[in-house]
Amino acid sequence: MPKVIAILRASAPAVALLSGAMSSGGAASAGACTPPPADYRALGARAYVWGYPLVRSAQLRENMTLPEDPLRQRSPSAAGAPINRIGHARELADDRTRQGVAPNNDTLYSVAWVDTDAGPFVLETPDFGDRYYTFQFGQADTTTDQALGQSTHGRRLPPLFVTGPAQRTGVPRGMLGVRSSQRYLMIAGRTLVKGPDDLREARRLQDAMHLRRWDDYRAGRDALPPITPQRLIARSDPPAADARAFLEMLGVVLYDWRAASGDAATLRQLRPLGLAAGRPFNPGCLGETQLAAIASGLEQGRAAIEQRTRALGAGVNGWTVNYAGSRFGGDDLLRAAVAMDQIYVLPASEALYMNAKFDSAGRPLDGKRSYLLHFGPNAVPPVRFFWSATMYFAKGFLVPNAIGRYSIGDRTPGLIRGRDGSIDILVQHERPGDLATVNWLPAPAEPFTIMLRLYGPTAAVRSGAWSPPPLQEITAN
Repeated sequence: MPKVIAILRASAPAVALLSGAMSSGGAASAGACTPPPADYRALGARAYVWGYPLVRSAQLRENMTLPEDPLRQRSPSAAGAPINRIGHARELADDRTRQGVAPNNDTLYSVAWVDTDAGPFVLETPDFGDRYYTFQFGQADTTTDQALGQSTHGRRLPPLFVTGPAQRTGVPRGMLGVRSSQRYLMIAGRTLVKGPDDLREARRLQDAMHLRRWDDYRAGRDALPPITPQRLIARSDPPAADARAFLEMLGVVLYDWRAASGDAATLRQLRPLGLAAGRPFNPGCLGETQLAAIASGLEQGRAAIEQRTRALGAGVNGWTVNYAGSRFGGDDLLRAAVAMDQIYVLPASEALYMNAKFDSAGRPLDGKRSYLLHFGPNAVPPVRFFWSATMYFAKGFLVPNAIGRYSIGDRTPGLIRGRDGSIDILVQHERPGDLATVNWLPAPAEPFTIMLRLYGPTAAVRSGAWSPPPLQEITAN
């Protein structure tokens, strides 16, 4: 496995992926064609690590836009809408939410998946006053290099002019340009909810968000953008054991893909697998022998991603911290791990995500035990905006509980602090005594994870000078 992981790193030269001898036998039609020499096992691993985020992004787009039934009514906690239209979650995410992984319980989402081939588009947003908000622009490979909001422009954004790779229209005067590198772009707005009594005002702000095509905007028409067709992709977990199924999934994405400088080399490497930008998967000369070798590589790629999720960034006190945020550079393995565990996180300058899977003794967190999370008087998370700790099942869904509390943080009503300003949070499955309930983060009766979100992290957080405290097991006296 260490050798495979080394191969998967973005710094690995192309020759490391293409140096092996071709597997013998099993061509689809003996003598009909000659497959290029390739190490199909290594190429399978490369395809899975590189392609996994692309597939997961396309699946999330379909889950939220529902191309087969785009006007279907969504759950109040879901921000889905037809393609090219903005949808709003009218309730905070809860244990019924099944869009993406690890949703936050702090903000109302407003999400639009845009087919830039139908654009350009103009997004208009309201005056948020001093309320925290941000609009994230997530690329089709799950990277995000732009998030605009309170942290960048204060209370109000100018109109946003959204274009795609096929458009060369200049940004109109008074607008701010946003460019997608691929056909599809995710726009994800987050509007802070200060408490249950604040939902009505947060919804009013959502109602003042408008997404229109540029032609309609400049003509003064209040017309809804068209619902454009999409190529359907299987929405199951990208398989590693079935090479043909995974390659077909990736081929659906690549049909609309534009090879950029960052991925052109990778696509050249993956040609022996029947993959290329601008066309679906072509099995070509792949026979059963080649497909079996590819499947073995896919499984190695999957294992490498899962291993990376267990060390997603720097490790400290049982937490892993991805200081890179959503800008992965050439680290495809990190991008894939984030897509598996925390897809479409914000840039690190906007928010940092700290994920706890182990206690102070290095044991996996489990609801069969009780824990204490102690923030000392000078160790409360230093942020410009707010922080929260959210409870999840191991698969990334929120945990149902008797008091309906999915997260706890600096906005939790009545949160008890020590006289010195310290905060003790009790993490356990069983409901504690009445007084302790205020500082209780309910856990399931099984393994779990906690995500600590810091919105507007200070320099001390981003540099690692501040780190989260460990979760210490509470033992009975």
